[in-house]
Amino acid sequence: MSDFQKISVKRWLKSLIFGVLTLIVVVACSSQPKVETSPTAASNSATQLTELKFGVGPYFPTPGENSKQFEPLFNELARGLNLPAKVTVTEDWVGISEALRSGTLDAAWLGPWGYVLSNHNEPSIKAIATVKYKDKPTYNSVLMARADAPFNTLDEAIAQSKEGNKLKLSLADVGSTSGWLIPQAEFKRRNLDPKTVFDYNEGASHAAQAIAVMSGQTDIASDYDRNLDVLASTGRIDKSKIKIIWQSEPLPNDPIAVRGGFPEDIKTKLQQVLVNFSPEQAKKFLPENYTGFVTSDGSNYAPIQAAGKSVGKLK
Repeated sequence: MSDFQKISVKRWLKSLIFGVLTLIVVVACSSQPKVETSPTAASNSATQLTELKFGVGPYFPTPGENSKQFEPLFNELARGLNLPAKVTVTEDWVGISEALRSGTLDAAWLGPWGYVLSNHNEPSIKAIATVKYKDKPTYNSVLMARADAPFNTLDEAIAQSKEGNKLKLSLADVGSTSGWLIPQAEFKRRNLDPKTVFDYNEGASHAAQAIAVMSGQTDIASDYDRNLDVLASTGRIDKSKIKIIWQSEPLPNDPIAVRGGFPEDIKTKLQQVLVNFSPEQAKKFLPENYTGFVTSDGSNYAPIQAAGKSVGKLK
């Protein structure tokens, strides 16, 4: 083979090798999967929200009163985030919890038991703040009777109901912390079944409980101290006509909770807006005697979770 032929073969081999290597690189690059934004990542962007969907349960006797009280508050919170608010008022505590769990709502003012149930069924639902009442993030569940009732304590009422005609006991709906869960946990602690000791009824609204006691429709009813203050301040009841026969230990006040998948940046901003709520804002936008919010990560609701387990509603 001549020197010229040898050189031509070498050049041909080099060209072949270079072409193969180039093809490999091109194929390798073109076969890399495209990086796509996951739905979760996309949902964490503030641009995904065009409004904030807030919800609240039946704090006041009618939906109209609830809307009148809470719509300005939620509009103010949303204004701090530069978003419009859409407000939903439900007629029971279970409904508001389910709406948050299903994602129908972005955020909600829940009862403590409603929050614990929601978080238990859907752990991605998180409390971000707890409301303060008279500057404290706690309140009390109560059992009340008419002021002239022939018993002054729960022990005396139990004894009387066992010995004579059964006393009528009314608990609130099963989604209520103070009106159902905490009294049930107290009866459980006493190894007592209220359905056998009393003429038992459940499912009443908080607004109806004190009025039912005063009118003689029931002998004992559950409620919470904050609600009695509201009913008295609006002229619906005369507190001198009732007496408290049992009161719980302090319970964590109501939380503001957000749904799973709620954008992290919006959640952080909403929490900041809540805990920075000024006394002037509280006086203008919150119900009477509510004075602002403290931050929460949900851990302060452990006593409610324990009560739920004690009555067999949580596993």
